[in-house]
This record gives sequence, structure tokens and C-alpha cells, in this order.
Amino acid sequence: MVKKLKLIEMKRILFFILLVTDLSAYAQKDNRIVIGTIDTIYSKVLNEKRTIRVHIPQGDKNQRYPVLYILDGEDHFLSAVGITEEMSGVIPPMMVVGIDNMGFNTRERDMTPTVDSKIAHSGGGENFISFMEKELIPYVESKYRVAPYRVYSGHSLAGLAVVNTLFDHTELFNAYIALDPSVWWDDQRWIKNQESKLTRTTFKGRSLFIAVANNIPAGLDTVSVLNSTDPMSLLTRAVIPFVHAIRDAKPPGLRWTSKFYPNERHGTVEMISEYDALRYLFNYYQFRTSQFIAHPELDEDSVLAAHFKMVSERLGYTVLPPENTINELAYDCMGRHKMAQAYKLFIRNTQMYPSSSNVFDSLGDYYLAVGDKQKAIEAFTKALSIAESEDTRKKLNDLKK
Repeated sequence: MVKKLKLIEMKRILFFILLVTDLSAYAQKDNRIVIGTIDTIYSKVLNEKRTIRVHIPQGDKNQRYPVLYILDGEDHFLSAVGITEEMSGVIPPMMVVGIDNMGFNTRERDMTPTVDSKIAHSGGGENFISFMEKELIPYVESKYRVAPYRVYSGHSLAGLAVVNTLFDHTELFNAYIALDPSVWWDDQRWIKNQESKLTRTTFKGRSLFIAVANNIPAGLDTVSVLNSTDPMSLLTRAVIPFVHAIRDAKPPGLRWTSKFYPNERHGTVEMISEYDALRYLFNYYQFRTSQFIAHPELDEDSVLAAHFKMVSERLGYTVLPPENTINELAYDCMGRHKMAQAYKLFIRNTQMYPSSSNVFDSLGDYYLAVGDKQKAIEAFTKALSIAESEDTRKKLNDLKK
């Protein structure tokens, strides 16, 4: 059986469909749809209990995953899970940890780097980062199957917290996603001070994506808005100069980009920009079988191995080719009558994923294609010993007739 990866254009409606279709793979026996679990951790740093939402991809029980840490988990966890599940294969399968706020006051407290006398409970950003570094991340990494690669994402005030962490705790995460960040904070005094560090800080191995929503009042553009005094333009008047400062400074070692969303406002930009951010951060990950159409002389197995060697070097840990990727490439070889290459890939899959029923079913399809019925029977029988499948059972019964 070929498990083809769906590559669908990003649509807002995607997330609603995902939660009742693609994510139904997580349905339990009582017909509930479960895409994650609620966990709690008591923080000595913050002197309170914190709630987190955890999603782990389905797959090999021993597989480890990079982690996407999402602030405002109560609002953005579901969409983040939808994005990472739908994009698996285009980006690595990812664990998602949503960090809930404990009320509006705690959000202002935790997400802000300095005290603003006009806003109560502000300025607890360093404490929150300490909670992340000393308590939450060690807890997640001791309890769950995680790989040593972390992404930190936040929108609005949470985007400000992401920027703060990038500057003052650069090594804590590998990649940072700041979605329309509230860098207007403290009349921009804080961000101007941080911008002075851009050329003095080493960002080697770090990545950054900045989303800029269209919060520009009618009649203005991205240039004229910088001189506006309209309160509605406050956020844009701060974010655009921040992007310009990074562009001018060329921070050493930082891989980064920004994107302006002319059709999105501050309140609507989060989902689509989260998608774009992950596409950018992992734009080297996807393995494209289409390359062999233009270059049939290439050795598929060698190209596959070289690609995931590069991916491993970029992520900093060993990344194995996904089962579905190998499977798709093997069937592609069969379709182009490169049977020796197809066999090598099907066998590689059974060796790398011996607990998967599908890889042995696929090997059985190969043996059928080359006319070796006995080995096909053995492969289908092995697949059924791992998991029952109506399709595999039919193929086995047809062979035995």
C-alpha cells in the first residue's frame, strides 16, 4: 500500500477540516477524537501550577521528535497540531507543547521583559524564561520522547517574549517564530536597546521568522505609517523598524526572514504565518521524488541517504528517512521499471521499520510485480502478523487460491 503524503495549499478552512478528518486518526474506542493530553507542572520559580498541552505524533514508539513550544497554548495549540500533522514530510514530524496562560494578568506578567508603570503585573519576562529553562524544558525532555531541537513560537505579546528570549537567552532554542510581535512595548525603548546588540551577539545555528500583519490605517502605506500618530498603527510602527534594523545589522550567524501579510490583521495573522514560518525554518527537509524524472541516471538509494545526512547535520541529530518517503520512492522506482533499486529501498524499509505492517505489505507488492509468489505470500503473512489489514488479507487469499 502506498501512503502518499498530502501536499495541500494552505487555507484557513484547513484547520477545521483537520480537526474532524486527518486528526480522527487519534479517535479512541469511545469515539472521542484525542489529539493530545493535558499535563501540569508546579513551578517553584513562578510559585504556581502551570498547565501544558502535549501532542505527540503517531509513529514508531521509539522515535524522538523535535519540539514546537507554543505560547498562548489555550488559543493556538489546536491549529499548531493541525499544521504540523498536515505538513509532516514537508517538515519533520513534531511534538507540540502548548503553554497555557493562568489568566490575563499572568500573560502580561510573563510575556513582558520590563516593567511598565502604566500596566500592572508587567515585567516578569525573565522569571518566565527561567521557568522555561530550569523547569519546563527539563520536565518535557525527561518525560517525553524528544529530539534535541526546539522551536519557540509566540504571537503579539507572546511574540515579544520570543524576541526577548532570542536576544538574552539565544542558545535556549534553535529556532524562533515571532508573529506580529508587540515590540512597541515600553515606548520601544526596550527594543531599541536590544537592536544595539544585533552586531555584538553570535546567533550561530539560530533561525528566526518574523510575521508583520497589516495594521496600517486607511490612506497610509508601509513608509508613511512610520510617521503616523494613529494608535491603531502603533504595532506596525514598531515592527517595521525592527525588521529594518535586523536587515541592516546582518547579525552574525542568524538565518532569518520576515513576511508582510497585506490581507491579514493582527488578530488573523497567527495561523497562516505559523504555517509559513515552519515552511521557512525547514525548507531543506522535504525529499522530492520528482527529481528523478529529470535525472533518471541518479541512484535513488544514494541520493536518499545523502539528503538525510544533510538534514541530520542541519538539525544536529540523526534523522532517518521516514517510512512513507522510502515507500513512495520505492514504488516510484517500480513505476519506472528500476526493479533493483525498488528492491533495495523496500528492504531498507523493512530493516529500518520492522514493526510496521505496511513495509512488509509493500515488499509483498514488489514480489508480486516480479512474479515471486512464494516470497509475496511470506511478506503478506508477515504484514498480517503485525497488524490486520483487509487489503493485505485479500491479496494473500488471492495468492493462496
